[in-house]
Amino acid sequence: MRIPGCCLLFVCCLPMAAFAEGYVFSYGFDGADAPEPRGGTTRGAPVDMAAAPDPRFDAVRAADLTAKQRDRRAILALAGEFKTTFEFVETATLVPDLARDDQPYRSWATEYVFVLEDSPDRIRLQHVLVMRFVDDDGDISDPMVTKHWRQDWHWQPERIWRYQGDRRWVSEPVDDPEGVWKQAVYQVDDAPRYEALGRWQHEAGASYWQSDSFARPLPRREHSVRDDYDILAGRHRITLTPTGWLHAQENHKLRRDDNGDRQAIAAETGLNRYQRIEGFDMTPGRELWDRQSAVWAAIRAEWRRLQQQHEVLEIRREVDGQSRFARLFGLAEEIAEADDETIARRVRDAIRPYITPGD
Repeated sequence: MRIPGCCLLFVCCLPMAAFAEGYVFSYGFDGADAPEPRGGTTRGAPVDMAAAPDPRFDAVRAADLTAKQRDRRAILALAGEFKTTFEFVETATLVPDLARDDQPYRSWATEYVFVLEDSPDRIRLQHVLVMRFVDDDGDISDPMVTKHWRQDWHWQPERIWRYQGDRRWVSEPVDDPEGVWKQAVYQVDDAPRYEALGRWQHEAGASYWQSDSFARPLPRREHSVRDDYDILAGRHRITLTPTGWLHAQENHKLRRDDNGDRQAIAAETGLNRYQRIEGFDMTPGRELWDRQSAVWAAIRAEWRRLQQQHEVLEIRREVDGQSRFARLFGLAEEIAEADDETIARRVRDAIRPYITPGD
């Protein structure tokens, strides 16, 4: 699914001469012929940014918390209502005779992130998009509403699913889980995307989670423009701010060489900003979730059953010309009013063709 977005313009107080000479973050993009960013081309309705620090941010800094309690509060502070911006740029090629992709990616969204589960060792956060667009006449559209991705946080996990390439995931034991939080990220249809291990750090007033190195499939933003690599590998850092959070990425794009080994062909930097907003009507997102929640609960349960029964899974994106996400999104609306038994059966039948257990 392609997420609509808008081109973002940045205003800087540097003199024009500074741009003529180049600037560290404008490397390769400071000439008159610099390419327009790809990604979203729409404009969003005006939003009011939150000015005061969020109480959840302050709660992380409370005294007399255990390390786990402080970590849990940091994760819960990722929930709320946000304007989000997504920015990626390929910073260098790492093999000869490969031209750097000099077109940055920029997009945006307004989304509602809520706590789906809060138990002592697990926190689930569900993202739902609620987006309103401004047309050329200045009119604001009705909301576009859709389920988005999900992130699960698991304290001191025993196992982790690692992406191997070629749409193949493998479950492995975690060697040293003490003090570790696993972030599991799921695609818009709740299929596994990636899992990463890391620790929350709280120092000098800053709270951030730093991941280990991990791999994931080709991102959606590159599906239509790249076919020369199939794994994105890197490290992530999630940092709380008084009015939101930052998701920074340092990635390598990997392809399989003639010997079957993985080779990094390019480096990429990404930064996603989650900025809290106020007074934005997220009601359509809540209504969508209330209507479809039973179906998505069954979909989560089916993916969880598959991961518990198998240690290797190959997950197809498409079967008989129908994408997995399109089939499940259509099903979520089609059977929203059905009984639990019917929902479970229809979900199981819908997912089964896209799965090949490898063990």
